[in-house]
Amino acid sequence: MIRKISVHDLLPGMYVVDLHRRWLDHSIWRRRFPIRDQAHVQKLIAEGFKDVSIDTERGLDLPPVSPIARINVVEKKIETLVEAVRARQPKVSLGEERRRAARLIHEASDMVTDLVLAAQAGRNVDAARLEPVVGKMIESVIRNPDALAPLARLKRMDAYATEHAVATSALIIAFGQQQGMPQPELEKLALGTMLKDIGHSAIDAKLMTRPGSLSKSEFSVVQSHVEEGLAVLEATTRLSETSVAVVLEHHERYNGCGYPYRMAGDEISLAGRMAAIVDTYDAMTSDRPYRPAISPSLALRQLFDQGGSDFDPELVSAFVRTVGIYPVGTLVKLESGHLGVVERIHQDNLLAPVVRVIFHGGRRQYVAPVEVDLSRKIGNHYGQIVSAEDYERWGISPLRWQPV
Repeated sequence: MIRKISVHDLLPGMYVVDLHRRWLDHSIWRRRFPIRDQAHVQKLIAEGFKDVSIDTERGLDLPPVSPIARINVVEKKIETLVEAVRARQPKVSLGEERRRAARLIHEASDMVTDLVLAAQAGRNVDAARLEPVVGKMIESVIRNPDALAPLARLKRMDAYATEHAVATSALIIAFGQQQGMPQPELEKLALGTMLKDIGHSAIDAKLMTRPGSLSKSEFSVVQSHVEEGLAVLEATTRLSETSVAVVLEHHERYNGCGYPYRMAGDEISLAGRMAAIVDTYDAMTSDRPYRPAISPSLALRQLFDQGGSDFDPELVSAFVRTVGIYPVGTLVKLESGHLGVVERIHQDNLLAPVVRVIFHGGRRQYVAPVEVDLSRKIGNHYGQIVSAEDYERWGISPLRWQPV
C-alpha cells in the first residue's frame, strides 16, 4: 500500500517511492529507495523535503499508535485551541455560566419544539433558525464545559424528545471540542444532532413511548424515523454533509448491527460514530417510560464495555475524557461515608473531581454543604471517591442538588 507521510515520521527499513518534489529542486537522484538509517532521514530533512510516500509492501509501515498516545496528541492540540479561544472570551464565574446555560437550554428547547410542530403540520422546517442558538451553545462550552451539558442532562419526562435533542447537541459540542474540531465543524455537528430525531414526528407518539418490548414490525416503524427525518429536512432545508451524516448514522453501530444501512467501522463517518455515543449516553442517563435512568458513571462503564462492538473504542475513550469518569452532577460516596455531588472535573485527574458534600450516609441526614477539591490533600477530610451512587436509593432529589 502506498502511504503519504511526513518526512519526520520516516524510519530505517521503510521504502520511499515518491519525494513529491521536482528533480531540479534537490540533489537526491533516486526516486525510489530504502531508508538505511537515521542519518539518511536527517539528510532528507536537510534537503527540505516535507512529505514522502512509502510502499508498505516493500518496506516497513508506520507503527500502530495506541489510543492513549492519540488522545495525548489530541489533548495538546485542544489545549492550544481552547486557550486561544478562551483568551477572547469574557471571564464569568461557573455559577453565572450555569445560569446562562439554563436560559440557553430553555431557548433551544422552545426552538426544537417549534420545528417538530412544523414537521407534524407539514410546514417548512427552517433549520437555519437553530444556528444562532447553536453558536451560543458553543460559546458556553468553550467558556466552561462543566455548565451546559450537565444541566441539559436533567429532563422532564413529558419533554424528553426536545430536551434530548438539546442535551445531545451540548454533549457533541463538548466532545467535538475535545477532539480539536474547528468551530464551523462543531456547528454542523450540533445542528445535525439537534435535528437527528425530527423524523419521530411522522411516527405515532404512543409507539415511541410505550413501555415493554416492540414487535418486529413495530420496531421497523420506529427505525424508519431516520429516513423520515432526512426526507423532511431535505424537502425544506439545505444541510451540510456533516449534519446529514449525524441524522442518518446516529443509530449505526461499529460492528454493523445498527440501522438503517448496517454500516460498520470506518464506513460510518466520524460524525455518525460520535453521534451514536452521545445519543446512547444521554438516553441511558434519562428516565424513559419503559426503564429508569442509570447513573452517568454506570452508563460510561457500559459504553466502555461496548467499545469495539457497538462503538468506536478510541472515540469512547475520548468521550470518557470529555465528561469525566464521574461526570458533573454524579452523586458519589466518599471514604468518610459522606455523599457529595460532582461540581467540576480535573482533566488531568479524572478520579479526583471537585465535589459538594451534602449528606452523611451513616447517619442518613443532610449536612451543611461544603465544596471539597479531592485532588488536594490539604483540606480534604473526606477522602477519595469509593463509588458512584444512585440518587433514588438515598432518597435525594437530583434536581435539588444539581450544580448551580
